[in-house]
Amino acid sequence: MNYTKIALGLVLSFVVGAGCKLFGIPAASPPVLSGALLVFAMSSGYWLVDRYLARSQARGQSRPAAQNKQHCGGHALEGAAKEASK
Repeated sequence: MNYTKIALGLVLSFVVGAGCKLFGIPAASPPVLSGALLVFAMSSGYWLVDRYLARSQARGQSRPAAQNKQHCGGHALEGAAKEASK
């Protein structure tokens, strides 16, 4: 996992958030912690179910994976796992 990208992403998100607050620009993110947790839960759920279905399919169980996965951007962790395996 590339921790430099994660750290830069966190710093950039705080800089953008501070800039939005300073200049009065509406931020494109949930304004309360419960909204941020909802986004996190949805992202985590997407990633966990995708991993579960991929492992089930690898074991030969009959749970079909997403039919249109090629059209989906996927989760950021998928890209990090592919980079690490190279």
